[in-house]
Amino acid sequence: MRSIRAFGVITSTTLLLFGAETYQKPPKAVEDILNSPTTPTLSLSPNHAYALQGSPVRYPPIAELSEPMLRLAGIRINPKTNGLHNTTFQSNLLLRKIPEGTEIKIGLPANPKLGLGPWTADGSRFAFTNSTPAGIEVWIGEAATGRTHKVSNLHLNEVFGGGRGGAPGGRGGGGGGGALQWTPDGKLLVFAVRANRGPAPPEPTVPAGPHISESAGGEKGAPTYEDLLQNPHDEDLFEYYATAQLEVVDTVSGAATLIGKPTMIESARPSPDGKYFIVNYIHKPFSYSYPARQFPTEIEIWDRTGKVLKKEASIPMGGLGRGPGAANAAADEENPVSAGPRGLSWLITDPSTLIWFEGNGGTGRGGGRGGGGGRAGATPSANATPQPIHEKIMALKAPFDGTGQTIYEADQRLEGFAFTENLHTAIIGSAGAGGRGGGGAGGRGGGRAQTAYLIDFANPKEAPKPLWTSGPSRYNNPGSPVEKPLPNGGRVIVLDGDNIFLQGNGPSTAGDHPFLTKYNLVTKETKPLFKCDDDHFETFDGLLDAHGDKFLTRRESTTEPPNYYVRTASGQLTAITSFPDPQPIMRKVHKELVTYKRPDGVDMSFTLYLPPDYTPGKPLPTILWAYPYEYETADVASETASNGSRMRFTEVTGYSDIFFALDGYAVLDNASMPIVGPRATVNDHFLDQLLMDAKAAIDKAVEMGVTDRNRVGVGGHSYGAYMTDNLLAHSDLFRAGIAESGAPNRTLTPFGFQNERRTLWDDPELYIKMSPFMSANKIKAPLLLIHGEADDNTGTFPIQSERMYEAVRGNGGTVRLVFLPSEAHGYRAKETIEHVNWEKLRWFDKWVKDPPPPNLRPTSNNNEKQ
Repeated sequence: MRSIRAFGVITSTTLLLFGAETYQKPPKAVEDILNSPTTPTLSLSPNHAYALQGSPVRYPPIAELSEPMLRLAGIRINPKTNGLHNTTFQSNLLLRKIPEGTEIKIGLPANPKLGLGPWTADGSRFAFTNSTPAGIEVWIGEAATGRTHKVSNLHLNEVFGGGRGGAPGGRGGGGGGGALQWTPDGKLLVFAVRANRGPAPPEPTVPAGPHISESAGGEKGAPTYEDLLQNPHDEDLFEYYATAQLEVVDTVSGAATLIGKPTMIESARPSPDGKYFIVNYIHKPFSYSYPARQFPTEIEIWDRTGKVLKKEASIPMGGLGRGPGAANAAADEENPVSAGPRGLSWLITDPSTLIWFEGNGGTGRGGGRGGGGGRAGATPSANATPQPIHEKIMALKAPFDGTGQTIYEADQRLEGFAFTENLHTAIIGSAGAGGRGGGGAGGRGGGRAQTAYLIDFANPKEAPKPLWTSGPSRYNNPGSPVEKPLPNGGRVIVLDGDNIFLQGNGPSTAGDHPFLTKYNLVTKETKPLFKCDDDHFETFDGLLDAHGDKFLTRRESTTEPPNYYVRTASGQLTAITSFPDPQPIMRKVHKELVTYKRPDGVDMSFTLYLPPDYTPGKPLPTILWAYPYEYETADVASETASNGSRMRFTEVTGYSDIFFALDGYAVLDNASMPIVGPRATVNDHFLDQLLMDAKAAIDKAVEMGVTDRNRVGVGGHSYGAYMTDNLLAHSDLFRAGIAESGAPNRTLTPFGFQNERRTLWDDPELYIKMSPFMSANKIKAPLLLIHGEADDNTGTFPIQSERMYEAVRGNGGTVRLVFLPSEAHGYRAKETIEHVNWEKLRWFDKWVKDPPPPNLRPTSNNNEKQ
């Protein structure tokens, strides 16, 4: 266990204070907000007749986070529950009848720690969990009455994450696969803790020998994963806690039918008739370089007795996202889908038929490079011979003998298909057309246009019919299809005659305006049903009839808290909830989206927050809080300046920088920090663009009259902390900085970081230049480093902040390091949240708002340090 240390600064002398300070509380205005209730969200039942309303425990006590934790194979296990450590629980659940909104009380256990579970496909029952010191219980609720009961003699094994929302079927084929699922016959498929497994393996008091890792050559580099196995005892513990028994459980009697032998099950996906399962399980040998999800994996077809009917694949170590059981990955000419089978699932239109994709590895051009993991492969050659694309959808019926039959083929990608409600036509390419939120194909890194096609399994010789095209601009996005569940648990695209429904966020230069439209698959004509107005942010949440005449929305504005409404296509709006404003003081804070340009013409923005009762024209101490993103083109980067909505309701949580507005600061929140360039070399000009981004934001705020240029602080979390370190090392734009959970030494992430795929050995000069740790001698502005002692994010080991503290301190800089016990990459405990806010406000009050006289300030540098 890392020792807890706190550091203080006294005039020009740095004093190390060993031992722990007590947790401190922020000012009352901040504390009141932290203690305010959470605005609830609703989870609709599959039939949209009911909705579950939870009450998440936003800030658990530090005692809960400090419970025993095993850090094994990239997974954090609570040995008391055999589930995940640091889980967000619900303290209460209630039901609402839809569309009336009336409340139905749910019978709950005493002192609950609840987890939301899946609904039955017909929406009549729901499952939820209750975590206790003895294990994770399963409870069943009736939607119509709210009556509940505990399933007897059952404790879940949730080491692989639970996946509680998973119904058996997916979009085109099977989905789900988690530790708690409904079967088509109304029973539960669970990963159970093995009965009579005995105590956990004890740690040896005397080592049996040295701990050895060895590579025989030919392997590839891996990212800097956290929490990997380190010794044979770790292996024994991981196998003990990860091994589960697959069971089908009667929810009334609790009687369990065991399926196969206990093993380390990642997922189990039942067929639509519930008689067979696609089972993924991992096995030894384990690795000390990869997390569990990349351990050797078997993919098999089991029946309800556990008999192995077919071995589909054996996936070797480090083969993440590969093989027949892998999900369908987006493919392009730089990242082709490999030849051979992939995307194994169930055909939702048949009782028990396997389907998968087979491709020829074509890209439409020559070459190609491998994706995933650490370093990418070779860049495609422009002179290579083009490889035409040809793909098939294959099917194999139970009992899964012989080879599959082609049920559809085409000279194009076939991933991401979803059946329509008629069960013979399907839409392919829609999954990449913006997703549920309709965010756009371009994304932050740029993108390509993507066309959705209609295919007909009843006429497999018929070529795919083009429907709509999304991208490359995020503004060009017609949305994604609305779906509904089938009785067998699968999901299909809703049909109304020849029409489907498309919903999306509606990005535009004026911000997001969510919408719902009807799209005719024959004529390709669209009929708008709803579009959010300019004064609200209102999102579609679910259809309430078959024709789109009535649907559920969630609506908010800058002054109205989010609430749920029944909206009709004719425009009638009826509220079904009336959640109050939990933070009235934030309505006194001025909020404004400010847009401006970088000197090279890239559009940028920040959200400006000003204190209550601000006097216009008065320059204020200012905080710039940001996170850099890479973009392939200036056009894509410019589009993000209008990302999101200006009409969102402000509800401040955690250790947000927005709290500074209550302490007399102007806050430039989420300031654009675009790094623009070709994907392979975008970081070649990282520092130049970062300085240009920061200066442009400050110049705009000064021009508006809200910022005192001589009193500006900068901060960020994770890559935003890395940004902060670099800005302090290479400019004099800021009076002080706060870096939360950062990674300032890029040589400690030698196989790539963020979107950088060159390794340290490919370009050592780049890694050194981009490491603010290497320029720590130039950091003279006071720097506050905050880091969770149990950081679980790839690359941001706590030693990153520890060594950065020593580097700045050893070069005469002003620096404070705060390690947070039991906290991961993001901080959660109530005591931690309070203390982090206290630290941040205190730091910037001292060094930015009321800086010391010039003769007592840290030594200054030139505006851009060389």
